[in-house]
Amino acid sequence: MGKWLALVLALSLVAPAFAQQTPSDVAFGGEYFFRFRASAGGLSPEERAVVLQGRLTQVFTRLLAHGTPLSVRVHSLGTMKSISVAGIPFVTVTQTDAEANQMTVEQLAKVWANNLERGLRVILSAL
Repeated sequence: MGKWLALVLALSLVAPAFAQQTPSDVAFGGEYFFRFRASAGGLSPEERAVVLQGRLTQVFTRLLAHGTPLSVRVHSLGTMKSISVAGIPFVTVTQTDAEANQMTVEQLAKVWANNLERGLRVILSAL
């Protein structure tokens, strides 16, 4: 279990340095997930991406150190959608996000959830 935690910590330190293409990209372990194009919750797109980098470390700790199976779920929050990963509330998709991506909230939540599941599976299969 110790080697998994060390690997997660190493990925969290290295991944943002080489995987991000803009400050608002959400990427980890060499995998690109999505880009924030809008502010939400009082945070700029760049700040939102930084918050998610920390959540990705939490996700990998839960997946590897605790043996939690990978699951990506979309939940309704009124007019918004929330995406959880391995039971961790991960990201909220707002109407502003959807408009910035020229999609509906439902469409964008599905795209982001699919990107997360695909990318996380690629990273996990490489470990």
